[in-house]
Amino acid sequence: MDQDLSWWAEVVFGGWRDRPGPRYQRLATALLDAIDRGELRPGARVPAERTLAAAVGASRGTVVACFEHLVAAGVLRRRQGSGTYVAGRPSWAARPAASSVATLLLRRMAADRETVDLSVSAPGDLSHLPPADLTAAWAALDGHGLDPAGLPRLREQVACHLSEHQQLPTEAGQLIITAGAQEALWLLGRALQPHSGTLVTSCPTYPGLAGAFAGSRRAIVTVPGDIAGDDPGAIERASRTPGTVAYLMPTGHNPAGTVMTTVRRQSLAAIADARRVTFIEDLALADLMLDNRPPPPPVAAFSTHVVAIGSVSKLLWGGLRVGWIRAGEPLRTALLAHKAALNLATAAPSQVLAAQFLAGITPDWLTAHREALAQRRDHLAELLAARLPAWRVQPPAAGLSLWAELPLDSADTFAHVATRHGVTVAAGSTCCLDHRHHHYIRLSFAAPPGTLELAAERLAAAWEIHAQNLAATPPGQAGRRPAGTRDQWAGMVSGAR
Repeated sequence: MDQDLSWWAEVVFGGWRDRPGPRYQRLATALLDAIDRGELRPGARVPAERTLAAAVGASRGTVVACFEHLVAAGVLRRRQGSGTYVAGRPSWAARPAASSVATLLLRRMAADRETVDLSVSAPGDLSHLPPADLTAAWAALDGHGLDPAGLPRLREQVACHLSEHQQLPTEAGQLIITAGAQEALWLLGRALQPHSGTLVTSCPTYPGLAGAFAGSRRAIVTVPGDIAGDDPGAIERASRTPGTVAYLMPTGHNPAGTVMTTVRRQSLAAIADARRVTFIEDLALADLMLDNRPPPPPVAAFSTHVVAIGSVSKLLWGGLRVGWIRAGEPLRTALLAHKAALNLATAAPSQVLAAQFLAGITPDWLTAHREALAQRRDHLAELLAARLPAWRVQPPAAGLSLWAELPLDSADTFAHVATRHGVTVAAGSTCCLDHRHHHYIRLSFAAPPGTLELAAERLAAAWEIHAQNLAATPPGQAGRRPAGTRDQWAGMVSGAR
């Protein structure tokens, strides 16, 4: 036994009585949580049943029931004549469906635990942030702090970051600091000839785009894209209406994770130079190339007629609510008027913090951050391939999310089932404007590896239930069950391993 009894009573089983459910389940949940926290590792020897019962103040029968269910679930392993040991994190998909008691136990435990949120494509904590002098940040605050264009110090840092790390030469005078890229889009929707022209975008697209342009009365037209990015010819054909605006994500498409080729970027720049369409280039994910190769320069680097927007939300932290717009005149002046009317200025404390963090970004930090994200991307993709082989996932070249294709007509119902099993995902319908991608889900891989493992197990359990429900749906009920025989859907259940 690696730890004394007081450690087991206080660290592993502390507060077990306050948990919901039968007493044996409360003990089992406490032990599972200790495994999830990394305090109990595979191979750790568990105290004997009678000894542990005395230490935690429970009956021996309660501890025996706890152990029996965890052994059946594959969490604990008994060695004849040696004792009971931790086997590892429970894997729901590794058990046959017939192990009903253990299955129900672990699913109830999942419902009692905090939900794992994979729906937000942004860092989930602050552990990755570059070093920053917070004292200097507060010392930089002065005056009334209400500059619609943003604090000069932050605009200088953003200009430096775009010039050095994104190959986009920028001066501070070209920038407006906004409350995230979402506000940047909202301001552009009001400043770019509202009530005229169309809004052209790929599908799938950024989930917040339609909301940002709501009220502008622009008809939304979708164009196809592929692994090489949006099709310039399709964009040009869709942009014949005067005043058309086209939204691009060439480096780190959200949600697909694709990176547009240099040739297509140059073609789009030529269209922009002809002044046939106003391009908005979203660079929020441009720093997150995941395969150790530099991205091509942004489209805005090839044409002065492209408006660029960005944010610290994907690279640093969404809670800062700091973004920017890079635009020329007279558009910049019009944007400043809308910004001042909307909220006077972006919060000064967030601006000085963002400036300090941007100043702390070095090539070494950026490389290490990208490598860590690439490892998490590959880890989640491997977990899904092992536990959910019916899903199709193309690892992204950039960004923070996997775009997973499910063998369904719509993933909306499955998203609800997944939530009930303790993991939140973004259904494809949130990113789709033409109904062609409702059978996808977006899964963030920004969380730590242990969290991704737990999420994959919960997704496998949710998929097992969802597939069983689909298999049991009468074939005549159209719209509730995609095409396929009952045997094929039964195969999907066994394929969720």
